[in-house]
Amino acid sequence: MTEETVANAKQGLVAAGASLVWRRRSILWWVFAVNAVLGAMGTLPAALQLNRALHHTLAGEQLVSGFDLGMFYELQRLPEVNLFRFTTSSYVFAFLFALFMLFVSGGIFEVYCQDRRLDTGDFFTASGAFLWRFVRLTLFSLVPFALIREAYFHVEKASDYLGDKVPADQVGFGIWLVGMIIIVLLALFVRLWFDIAKVRAVAEKERRMWPNMWMACVITVRQLRTLLWMYLCISLVAWISLLVAFLIWTKIPPTAIWATFVLLELVMLVQLGARLWQTASATVWYKRHAEMVSADSVHYTTPHPQEVIKAQPEPQPQLSLYPETELPPADA
Repeated sequence: MTEETVANAKQGLVAAGASLVWRRRSILWWVFAVNAVLGAMGTLPAALQLNRALHHTLAGEQLVSGFDLGMFYELQRLPEVNLFRFTTSSYVFAFLFALFMLFVSGGIFEVYCQDRRLDTGDFFTASGAFLWRFVRLTLFSLVPFALIREAYFHVEKASDYLGDKVPADQVGFGIWLVGMIIIVLLALFVRLWFDIAKVRAVAEKERRMWPNMWMACVITVRQLRTLLWMYLCISLVAWISLLVAFLIWTKIPPTAIWATFVLLELVMLVQLGARLWQTASATVWYKRHAEMVSADSVHYTTPHPQEVIKAQPEPQPQLSLYPETELPPADA
């Protein structure tokens, strides 16, 4: 075992995941670039419509010099503007980005599992090889996420009902807060569950996704405390950075359009980096887990049957039908 391997093994999971993302940071730059291009294409129709409707107008001058919320609200009521009809293009390009991430996920997991740079051909070969497997896992994940969505609606109804019926103050908000914490933890569990399934599919070259999904669920439940805390720490970093960015945005003057644009792009970069950070941390954990945990705790692979060699019986001495008799000695 090399000194670098020993150092990586001693590193914490969260730190090791961040180090892996940084070593393979070209993935982050490419994902961010594709997100920026698709985001620009999604907002371009609305920008062109605003340019045609507000060109050389007083409302246009107020929005160019800064963001006026009241003027923007009034624009929504104008039939010639009607920005809501352009939301379809935003949804389409957001869906295209989701498809792009689904396609390249196989290559990303392959890079993180091998911890080495793949050339373009090998990267997209791995992406294509695991595409259908990841599509099946994504479809499977829709079921628990749909259940979590239904649970969220029930929490909303329960908080509204108790807020109206119970005379004590803040009861509805307390129910909503506790329910939201549970829902967030459940969503993190499902996200973690299927990330482990993807890591296992790539690391073990697993083709059957249905048993792979349930094996990943068993692994996640057995190591829930470690894995959930790992994902929660990374999510807290993303949430805190989002809050800090919002506070900075409230201090930026309305005329600083480029500063706002750079701030929002940095926020997007941090959010994408946090998602890759979770992926890399799950990969690091699985590689350590597969090496360190005994086979009787989690069955990662089916052992090959060993050939049983039967011992040959020792030959028994054969008895003669005519026993040998010793002849008397000859006379001298």
